[in-house]
Amino acid sequence: MTLKDKKFLYIFLYLLSFGQVLGALIFVNKIEFIPIINNVLLGLSFLVFFGLQILSIYKILNFKFNKYLKVLVGLILIGLCIISMAYILMAFAFAGKENRQVAYDNENFYILNVGWFDPVYEVYRKNFITMDKLSEDEIKNTFADLNKIEDDDARDILKILIYGREGLDGERPEEENKNQDLKEVKDNKEEVLKNFEASDAIKIENSDYGLLEVDRAGARSRWFLVKISGDKMKFLSELEETSPKASGRMDKDGVIHLEFNDINNNKTTYISKDGGRTFEKIKSQ
Repeated sequence: MTLKDKKFLYIFLYLLSFGQVLGALIFVNKIEFIPIINNVLLGLSFLVFFGLQILSIYKILNFKFNKYLKVLVGLILIGLCIISMAYILMAFAFAGKENRQVAYDNENFYILNVGWFDPVYEVYRKNFITMDKLSEDEIKNTFADLNKIEDDDARDILKILIYGREGLDGERPEEENKNQDLKEVKDNKEEVLKNFEASDAIKIENSDYGLLEVDRAGARSRWFLVKISGDKMKFLSELEETSPKASGRMDKDGVIHLEFNDINNNKTTYISKDGGRTFEKIKSQ
């Protein structure tokens, strides 16, 4: 490699140190990594920036040129390095994520403060090394029993997100009545299950879930989603769909896909990303 090529290489490395920082910030903002992965990526990016800066500045100052110009260039490059590090640390601090993890019903969630000075909380469901943000309705439907959460701070944050600030003083009367009604409804559905056996359920491929037809009136059926364990079934949710023919499968990401056909062979499909608690209608054909 010629001297000219080396000069271009070290100048390129100097510029690359800034480019990879920008790339890292864009990357972690485009993809919702779990906090530990997000913060490790930012930390590595900062170390790469610092290393490339030291190496390239050292090599550039070893180029043969006027010693007074060399001093001036050195002061400028070192000054830019110090100023840049301050701004990068600030940017990375805003891009960093607090590792507040909550376990609920065998799933892991993260509660993140995205408001910095004024607390603004968002809830995410862990998906291997990435996360899926929960909507307000998904938070309410997912965390139906906050007493299952052992972390007091996390439980208080979820109370605020679900019930508002007054939730910290306990559930509101209407919420207590609602929860009691839901418990009674669920208990009734558990009673319905006693009239069936696990073999009556339509197995959902690649899972331990099943679709159970618990009632039929003419061309309309009532469907429960159940979890099968041996010869026992546990109620998970009731489907709004009433078509008499049903099938389902679970993909490798844990998403449940259901397909229903009515008597006219019209097809309707649903998916669930929360283990069957809620379903989203995709299309009708």
